[in-house]
Amino acid sequence: MTWQIIKKPLKLTIGTIMFVVGIITAPIPIPIGQIVALIGLSILVSESHWVKTKARKFRRKLPILGRQLQHMHPYMPKFLKKVIDDTDPTHLAE
Repeated sequence: MTWQIIKKPLKLTIGTIMFVVGIITAPIPIPIGQIVALIGLSILVSESHWVKTKARKFRRKLPILGRQLQHMHPYMPKFLKKVIDDTDPTHLAE
């Protein structure tokens, strides 16, 4: 019972930390920062409707980003394919 209570806040905290650390380390030549940020983002999108909606709005404002993500979709790992599908701005209500 207690695990179920702390599971979502724990995932949100871990996802936020991973996303922030990934963004901070993204300029490093080794692509570790981008990978950590994408894993953190996938955790946040899976646990938070608010983050999912904001990501959809961001992709709607930058259609070139959406096109690039759709182009890379077949080559992505399964968890990133889910993030791309979940944040598709065509599912955003007006």
